Amino acid sequence: MDAQTLRIDLKIVKPPDSGGKQRQGPGRNLFNFHILLGIIFLSRDCFGRSLGGISRVMERMEKMTAGRVRRYEALIFFTGAVTLSLEVLASRIMTPYFGVSLYIWAGILSITLVFLAWGYRLGGRISLGRSPVALQVLLLVAPITAALFLILAAFLYPLLFPLLTGINLILASFLGSTVLLAVPLVVLSAMNPLLIALARKDHAEGDAGAGRVFFISTIGSVAGVILTAFVMIPNLSNWRGVIWMGILLGLLPGLMAWGPRELPRRERLRLICLGVAVALLGMGLQAGQRQYFKFLALATPQGSNFRVLAEYPSVFGNIKVAAWQDGGDDAGELFYLQDGIIQNHVSAAGEALDHTAELLPILRTYAPSPGHALVLGLGAGIIPQALKRQGWQVTVVEINPQSLRAAREFFGFNPQGMKIFQEDARTLVRRWKGAFDLAVVDLFQGDATPDYLLTQEFFRDLRNSLRPGGLAAINFFDPEDEAVSRRLLATLAEAFPYLLELRSPSGADPVENLYILAAGYPLTSDPAVNAARGDPDLPGKARGILLTARPLNRELLAGIPPVSDSHNIFSLLLAGSHLRYRSQFNRLPWHLLVN
Repeated sequence: MDAQTLRIDLKIVKPPDSGGKQRQGPGRNLFNFHILLGIIFLSRDCFGRSLGGISRVMERMEKMTAGRVRRYEALIFFTGAVTLSLEVLASRIMTPYFGVSLYIWAGILSITLVFLAWGYRLGGRISLGRSPVALQVLLLVAPITAALFLILAAFLYPLLFPLLTGINLILASFLGSTVLLAVPLVVLSAMNPLLIALARKDHAEGDAGAGRVFFISTIGSVAGVILTAFVMIPNLSNWRGVIWMGILLGLLPGLMAWGPRELPRRERLRLICLGVAVALLGMGLQAGQRQYFKFLALATPQGSNFRVLAEYPSVFGNIKVAAWQDGGDDAGELFYLQDGIIQNHVSAAGEALDHTAELLPILRTYAPSPGHALVLGLGAGIIPQALKRQGWQVTVVEINPQSLRAAREFFGFNPQGMKIFQEDARTLVRRWKGAFDLAVVDLFQGDATPDYLLTQEFFRDLRNSLRPGGLAAINFFDPEDEAVSRRLLATLAEAFPYLLELRSPSGADPVENLYILAAGYPLTSDPAVNAARGDPDLPGKARGILLTARPLNRELLAGIPPVSDSHNIFSLLLAGSHLRYRSQFNRLPWHLLVN
């Protein structure tokens, strides 16, 4: 019933005049009833419209608030992914300069946690008293700021990190972590309390969405680790990966600034221009990579003599193949580098110039009759190729598929007639029983042999994989550290009753090796001495190593506890050796250490 209907009803039910006296009766009651009924319908209609309008406005405001928060939750997911992805990339960036020892990882993790905590605290302080518009501007400025410093870090670290290696490597790792991680981690972690403050403006009850924000950020971090490990690292160099991360961090907030109309138009334009400018800076650095790396090559003596022929990134480490030429017309020497360490070195004619030139004469001396050989660790393929030429049936185990590519494409490795297994050496050795006459352990991942491949359980599996009368040969390094060498020998003695050691002559080379032969039968120094004196074509260094042959037995190692899987402390024991080993390669040209 509307107002017009009410007026009609009033005319119809108007009571007759009774001489000025109101008559109480059915007519008067009917009049009052119609007035009341009209007021009720009118009130319901008008007030209902008002309530409905208010309700719709409230619904629209709630939807706007929810959409605003959800939009920034998507940004928090992305920045959470960047945070962990950056930590993974930082460790790989620093490995060629500072190594992967326990001390260095402690530095990386400590610095990461300090900057994350600082960012949470800073974000909480900045959010105090801020309006929703100001909080949104800060949420969009933060990733762009992080992007700018990531791109600057990518430009600076190839210049700065080689200089840091001249000081203590542990301190250098802390400083390197600061250069790469400080500003990006502080700024990105500050976004979490900023978003919580924005959500609290609309929902003050409970935790104001804090749990949801940290949940989304953490899930983003998980996604970042997975994408980095399985997408970014196999397809991009570390240097390019950091720059692309900066480009995306700059573009995404700039695009998001286009949407929220509640932000002032001037602020939106500033954010868009700033994000695009940072992204263009990153793209320019990407485009100038060749010129920048040429500059790095010229920054060190003989740097221009080294030329990177190929790079092979993978989750197991970055492999580089480099050539060295002295300016002549010869093809030059080839180097196989993994994570900044020279693993193999051959002449232009393919002659081994590294530790394999010392190990192969040892193998010929103590395993002269070809049989079935197991080679753990491919590298450039020098050892399995040499054994194949001598008539051995060769089985190779290599965890990094890119190693096989590099060996075939640059070092003349021909796998025809060999069995190649791409898997972890530990799992394969455990499967094979009594299958091999010779096992060569030449496993280096970055600085050293992985510690889980140095325990008594692994060596027992290695012995079980040998036939009766089989021989195991282990390549180790840093024999000057007697405590570590003795601990390794004691661990080997738990699986093999007879050991023989051969060492690089002291001072013969900056990087010295320890070669250990292990068997179930007595080993003597006589074959080594006879080979050293009877082979005139033997290189001088190889002859010197053969003359150091010395048999060991359990009695000589009595009282030294072996290392087991349940208490593997080799990462701690080898930390100092890692630092010494890594320091020998810090003089490489700067462009070889990038990535």
